[in-house]
Amino acid sequence: MRTAKISELKAKLSAHIEFVKNGEEVLIFDRNTPVARLVSVGPVEDEDTQMHRLIAKGIVSPPKMPRPEKFKLPEPPGVRCISQEVMNQVWREERDSR
Repeated sequence: MRTAKISELKAKLSAHIEFVKNGEEVLIFDRNTPVARLVSVGPVEDEDTQMHRLIAKGIVSPPKMPRPEKFKLPEPPGVRCISQEVMNQVWREERDSR
């Protein structure tokens, strides 16, 4: 395992990243105190593999029916989803209750 102080890590980050890519770990020190470990993330799962793993663990439930291909989710309301008249009424009620 390699070690590096924060200042050295900042100055030679690319070199330390290369060590990590090659399977080494880098232990990072701040004033002679270990504070972090730089390690490889390992293989990254694609979405389908991750979803199958979550379903197998019981964290996620699969859909009961697949969504139709042409199904579109509704668009979110515009910037003003509440009319000015309604907002004025809410503000009046707030002021009256004080």
